[in-house]
Amino acid sequence: MSAHRARRWGAGLLGVVLASGLLAGGTASAVTGATPVPDGTYAFTAKVTFGDARACTGALVDQNFVVTAKTCLSDGTTPVAAGAPTKPTTVVVGRTDLTTAAGRELAAVAVVPHPDRNLALLRLSAPVTGIAPVTLATTAPAAAETLTVAGYGRTATEWVPDRLHAADFTVQAVATATADIVGASAGATICKGDAGGPALRDAAGTPQLVAISNTSWQKGCLAETETRDGATLTRVDDLGAWVREQTADVQIFGVTSGGQLTYTVVDSASQVVRATRQSAATLGFTAKAMATLNENTILITDTGGKMYRLDVTGLDPLTFTKTWVMDGWSAYDRLTYDGYGSLYGIIASTNELRRRTLTTEKPATANDLSRPTVIATGFGQKTLTSPGPDRILGAVADGRLLSYKINGSGGEGWVAGTLATTGWGSYRHVVSPGGGFYYAIDGLGRMRAFRDANPYDGSGADLTAASACCLPGWDQTLLSARPWHGLVSVYGAKPDGRLTYTAFDPVTGAKVFSTVSTQTLGLTPKALATLNSDTLLVTDTGGNLHRVDVTSTQPLTFTRTTDRLGGGWTHDRLVYDGYGSLFGQAGGVLHRYTVTKTKPAVATDITNHVVPIASGFGVLSLGANGKGHLITTTSTGALATYYITPAGAWDGRFDPATTGWSGVTSLFSPGSGHYYRRDANGVLTGYLETGPFDSTGADLTAYVPTGTASGGWDAILSVQSYDSWPDSTRRW
Repeated sequence: MSAHRARRWGAGLLGVVLASGLLAGGTASAVTGATPVPDGTYAFTAKVTFGDARACTGALVDQNFVVTAKTCLSDGTTPVAAGAPTKPTTVVVGRTDLTTAAGRELAAVAVVPHPDRNLALLRLSAPVTGIAPVTLATTAPAAAETLTVAGYGRTATEWVPDRLHAADFTVQAVATATADIVGASAGATICKGDAGGPALRDAAGTPQLVAISNTSWQKGCLAETETRDGATLTRVDDLGAWVREQTADVQIFGVTSGGQLTYTVVDSASQVVRATRQSAATLGFTAKAMATLNENTILITDTGGKMYRLDVTGLDPLTFTKTWVMDGWSAYDRLTYDGYGSLYGIIASTNELRRRTLTTEKPATANDLSRPTVIATGFGQKTLTSPGPDRILGAVADGRLLSYKINGSGGEGWVAGTLATTGWGSYRHVVSPGGGFYYAIDGLGRMRAFRDANPYDGSGADLTAASACCLPGWDQTLLSARPWHGLVSVYGAKPDGRLTYTAFDPVTGAKVFSTVSTQTLGLTPKALATLNSDTLLVTDTGGNLHRVDVTSTQPLTFTRTTDRLGGGWTHDRLVYDGYGSLFGQAGGVLHRYTVTKTKPAVATDITNHVVPIASGFGVLSLGANGKGHLITTTSTGALATYYITPAGAWDGRFDPATTGWSGVTSLFSPGSGHYYRRDANGVLTGYLETGPFDSTGADLTAYVPTGTASGGWDAILSVQSYDSWPDSTRRW
């Protein structure tokens, strides 16, 4: 586009300012020449709201991504950068009529701006199911071609319409990155709020995304006096490779023998390599071990023991900056990060495993890699990766593939499982982003993908090859996969029967999103336990137990079993440990049950009732921080822990803190030694115990993100255990 053309179209930006959008509402009527879209048509179209600044339109191009205009995601003062949106951003997909509850409403958790075009991808907080993404066109728009453009923007009569509308436009001219269009019928135009809206080609009855709305003169739009006609589109027909790369979910970084950084993107569903690149610059040192923290942050040590942080500044070409963090890492030859705040390293000479805790996404000093903890010796696997929170995985020279659940120092510091007894000795690297996906590189530089249906059970019975051997070209000396970051997922129940859901980052404590259901349980809730990512157990004040199936977290929707799972559930508190045991407290009595199904349907699915403590268990709050391990607070202000054996016997109590825990109304732990307590004012505070089962409270400290999610928390709270599976909250 020429400079003259850029100035010309720049006069009509299409993001609608929400302050003015509050002036009107009502039933939508189309711009002259356009028509309201029938319900269900173009369901992939999305309405994007960027804080209180503007609203635009977008299109679902992947279950996890929506494309929209980059200008929609800016406050107008700084360029749009990759990472979290600078304002809370919501995306509504599949809701032709905005006055209904159809489709999905989700938070956007990351922005991926295109480097050269007014276009960005928004990564959603959860995948959109039941709505097919639009197919990207592969041929350019042609002069005189007719395209249909859809949007939620202003019409001739309304500031903020309630319906998606669309009109046909004729392509006038095509440039490298844009296309000029004009209404195919009198009055058809594009208005504020339509920016990012899909421009579609009909291909034998199937819509294809050719471009998105960019700028317009806005002739005919409400309150506009412009007489000039036409608009521009941002082309996407030639961006298929870029979109596929950005939407692929496995990112693997590496180091070559020459010291260059490498980057490879793999799609876990197809195991297709979407892109691979190598930096021109070298690290400037001989790398010894590496761990990837997130999409643009890597920790690498050199042979002299220095640890550096690499900040990836670009992917095409692959560029980075280097920052020294600390010394003292010469003994370590294997590193990995679990995505939940735990960095693991193995000392070569002794095979000793150590752990440090991250409290920031970009550690700058030794203080950001705190709480050094010695786990144990004997970790002789030659490769090291993490498949999930507090878990490490590695191949041994004798051919075994070993999996470990790491609890911390002291008793029960780790639990081992053998996933395979033979066949893994020839692999030089094994890396995992999480989710049960393992990628193994053999001595010839060939990759093979594996899938573990339940990576948390310590068993290899469900481990299968996910792809035929092999993807060649993997000759890096070091490899590390970006971990799929996790969330602390907390459900709450209000006295009126509404449910709440809050997700926050376990490393920084930052809220990702928080929602409240509009529907109610139809009962007065008394106790709540979370079994897995979409299954809750709730009791009412009448002693009835019900199963609640969460169908969406944004908005929060659910179904409740009509028939109760059983009566007599007069427990004051419930908690699930992630390993099949449901605990309940009734007065001074502790009960334990075995949950035999991920979604119990009848009373007999919750069986094996035992009473580990028959009296004196008058605790004020109840949580679980591991298999059979309970955390509680008492009337004396103590934080007390209990262990219940697999047979159902109480095996002692220990108090990590004897004072300072008064006034706690709810206490929960997702695992990893992370404890969160709610006080009488509804404020949540985080704590970390590096060795939760070591019978000492010396390692219990207030976690850096104290006051993790501020106030307003419900009195009845329940967290999803890190150890429960399946876990649909982890992807990116």
